[in-house]
Amino acid sequence: MRIRYLDLPGDMDPILATLPDLYESNFPGFVADSEFVSRKKGQIRSASRDPGQTILVAEDAAGLAGFIWLAIEEEWGGTGTRGEVAALYVRPEYRGKGVGRELMAEGEAMLRRYGCHKVHLMVTRSNESAVRLYEELGYKVTRLQMEKSMT
Repeated sequence: MRIRYLDLPGDMDPILATLPDLYESNFPGFVADSEFVSRKKGQIRSASRDPGQTILVAEDAAGLAGFIWLAIEEEWGGTGTRGEVAALYVRPEYRGKGVGRELMAEGEAMLRRYGCHKVHLMVTRSNESAVRLYEELGYKVTRLQMEKSMT
């Protein structure tokens, strides 16, 4: 397994192909339609030009195994910078083989090099394998997001 920086345009289609699984599995009822995918395509292009964002790709001879999308942001109150894992995705056939751990380790190392003193991420409660991975990597719940249906 090799982890490298995003290479556009070559990585665009393989990453876009993962979006239905990434979003629909985390948000039941969500549909990654063509408008959503188009919007994400623009965001990936923007991220590739933004020095405060990085996308790393894990690949082997068969192609894309997964990716991690990182962002650097100012901490509230001006106490420094922190990193954000905006997205982590591992293709189903690579899950449970350490790819997510490798991507997280490389991402965290990169954020440290940029001077980040902490990193945060969001994960849906229903994504039990991701929650378990993050807990094993030392992540703790620091806030809750609550939701109410109005229909």
